[in-house]
Amino acid sequence: MNFYSDIKKKFILIAALITILTTGAAFDALAVDYPLGSEGIKAASFPGPGFYYVMYNNYYTADTMRDKDGDKVNNGFDVKSYAMAHRFVYVTNKKIFGADYGMNVIIPVVNVNLEIDAANVDGDSTGIGDITLEPLVLAWHKPQQDITISLSMLIPSGEYDEKDAVSIGGDHYNITATAGTTLFFDAERLWSLSLLARYEKHFENRVLDVTYGDDVLVEWGFGRSIGLFDVGVSGYAHWQITEDEGSDRTSDELDRVYAAGPEVNLAVPQIKSQLRLKYYKEFGAKDTKEGDALWFTLVKAF
Repeated sequence: MNFYSDIKKKFILIAALITILTTGAAFDALAVDYPLGSEGIKAASFPGPGFYYVMYNNYYTADTMRDKDGDKVNNGFDVKSYAMAHRFVYVTNKKIFGADYGMNVIIPVVNVNLEIDAANVDGDSTGIGDITLEPLVLAWHKPQQDITISLSMLIPSGEYDEKDAVSIGGDHYNITATAGTTLFFDAERLWSLSLLARYEKHFENRVLDVTYGDDVLVEWGFGRSIGLFDVGVSGYAHWQITEDEGSDRTSDELDRVYAAGPEVNLAVPQIKSQLRLKYYKEFGAKDTKEGDALWFTLVKAF
C-alpha cells in the first residue's frame, strides 16, 4: 500500500537561513512532504475491500549536506528523526471504472533532533505531525498487473514556530497526485516489479513568505515471493522541478536525491498481517541532505 504523510519532517526554515549566512550554501529542507521510502516491493498494489491498519516506523539519520553541485558542505550538520505513523485504510465494495474505491487517513507522531555546528543550532522537537487525507484511491487488479491512482491532501496540523530550531509541522498544504503499477512476470505472481510516481504541489506557507517548488517522487521495488516471504531490492528518487518562490525562500536551486537498499517482508496469515523491513542508503544528493533510513512496517487486515 502506498503512503502519503509527513513522517520524515525536516528542519525548520530558520535553521536553513542561518546555515546560508554562515556557510554560503542554501538548502531547502522543507521541500518534500512525502516520506520517501515508505513503500517498496509491490508499492503500487493496493488491497481489496476491507479495513486495514498500517503502522510505519521510520528511523532516519544524516550527517552530510550537499550543495547544488553535489559537493559536501562542512558545516557540522547532523539530523536524526524517528516517526511512527498510523494509517487507517478503508476499501469499499464499490467499483468506479472497474476499480476498487478506497480512502485513508494518516496520523504521524514524530521526533526530530537537528544540529548545525556552524550556525550554533541544536534543537529537538516531538509531536503529532501534519495529517494526510486521501479521499480517493482507485485500484485495479489484473492477473499479472495491479494499477493504482490516488489523490491526497496534506493538512498542516503539526506544530510550527518559525522561531524554533525544529518544528514538526510544515505550515503549508499540499496536494499529491499518484499513479503506479506492479507488474508480475509469471502467472503465479512470484516475480514483481513495481513503480509508484507522485507529483507533489505545495501551497504558500501560512507564516513565512515562501512557496516550495513542485516535486516528482518515484518509489520502486523488485522482488520475489518465496513462501511467506517477499525478498528483493527497493528504492526511491526525488526531483524538485520548479523553483521556490517568495521573499523568505532560502534557495533558487533544484534539489534531488536517490536511494536504494534491501527489503524483506513476511506474511503472518494467522493474524492477517504482514511485517516489512527495509534499509535505504541515499546517494547522488544535490542541494539537500544525504543519509540512511530504516523502515519497519506492520500491516493488519480486519
